[in-house]
Amino acid sequence: METRHEMFKRRLTEMFLYDEKSDYDGLIGKWVEELSLTFQSQGHSGASAGITLGVFNQLMGEYMK
Repeated sequence: METRHEMFKRRLTEMFLYDEKSDYDGLIGKWVEELSLTFQSQGHSGASAGITLGVFNQLMGEYMK
């Protein structure tokens, strides 16, 4: 069974986000992969994952203003 992180890596590859010709020379794929590994290491359940992502997205939205 494919882990969430493996699925992320596969999808990032399919989206060409590791490609040196993509935005930021392929670093977007690497950065998202690093976020995926951190999230995976935290051992979230369905509920805690949703709450964590919601808070993170809210704070990032405020930061990006």
